[in-house]
Parts: sequence; structure tokens; C-alpha cells
Amino acid sequence: MSTPLTKRITDSSNLEIFSFSFFCDSCQKEWKSTKVPFESGSFTVIEHEEARNIIWVQEHKIAFEKANLEAHFHFNCCPVCKSWVCDDCFYMEGEDNLGPCKNCTK
Repeated sequence: MSTPLTKRITDSSNLEIFSFSFFCDSCQKEWKSTKVPFESGSFTVIEHEEARNIIWVQEHKIAFEKANLEAHFHFNCCPVCKSWVCDDCFYMEGEDNLGPCKNCTK
């Protein structure tokens, strides 16, 4: 699994749905990823539990990677401290000039 985009995340995945929350590195504002169903979760017979668990781990890894990529559209990387922050904690200094986060302007 790749490194999470933000410093703090929570994993709310279960045997039916994969779901992750990413938090702004500055204000801790939460953004929730799109929920992804566990496609191969229909294994219900006890003898298939090990197979279901192996498949769940693989699908979980893929769902996390997608959520981590999706988070790039909801957070901005501060060019000074390299933190990933929400729009409320990020300054734009013009059309093409990205400013620092609120923490770096203090």
C-alpha cells in the first residue's frame, strides 16, 4: 500500500464496503472517500472464509489506492512545508502562483 496523502486517515472499511477518511494536515477537516463495495464479498460458506479474506485484502488495497488518488482533488500541497491541506487552509496568490498554507504564513 502506498503512503497516505494526508498525515491522518481513518479506515472505516468492513466486509461489505471500503471507506476511508482523510484529514487536513492543518485544521483536521475531514474528507470521506467514495464508498466502494466489496465485490467478492458474496462468499458466505465457512470453508470459503480464508479465500474471502485473501480477496478482501487485495480489494482493500486497490480501494485505498483509488481513495488516496481521489484525495489529491480535495487537498492542496503547501509548497513550503509540503503538508496536504484543505482549500480553507490554502492560499492562492494568483492564477498560477500557489501560496503557502495558513501555518506557513503565521
